[in-house]
Amino acid sequence: METDPVAKPNRRTQNRHATPGNACTHFMKYGMTCDEYDRLRLRAAGRCELCKTPEKKTVRGSLVIDHFEGGGVFFVRGLLCDKCNAVMSRHDRTTTWGPSSLPWVEQAQTYHRNAFGAPSAEELQLAEECIRSRKPYAVRDRIMPKPPPSPRVPHIRLDREIPAIAEKLRVNLTSEQVGQLIELLSKRR
Repeated sequence: METDPVAKPNRRTQNRHATPGNACTHFMKYGMTCDEYDRLRLRAAGRCELCKTPEKKTVRGSLVIDHFEGGGVFFVRGLLCDKCNAVMSRHDRTTTWGPSSLPWVEQAQTYHRNAFGAPSAEELQLAEECIRSRKPYAVRDRIMPKPPPSPRVPHIRLDREIPAIAEKLRVNLTSEQVGQLIELLSKRR
């Protein structure tokens, strides 16, 4: 049995950065080979590619793979800290810009255009069109709408005078319901 020296990468060959017996997340989730991932890490040089925070000083102590997906386009942009990954979700219009993230608008656009995955001009154009077409996400979109109010059930107090009770019934019952009530009340036990 011959082995192909240029075999297609698979989960058994792309496991250099994974725990024994597992495939690398960068391969399974983003389709990046171990060599590509090494080049991505070399490009980042141990720092967030947007804010330049050293990897060990980030909240989780590691950088995350940032990518764009939408409009039939997918490409890896780079390695970011969690805060800058949130900035890019605002750039992608999956979250709205807030006061603390607004200063990052221009850097986010530049970083997007210089993606590691080297998207073609056509892919970048499709990505931009996809981003522009997205309705900006807002927290209020996550809140469940209130259910419609339930029909108001009239409260008729029976400790009142008969004319007052009759008036409440006339106001709150249809003529058919009033007829049925009279029929039931006229029956003898």
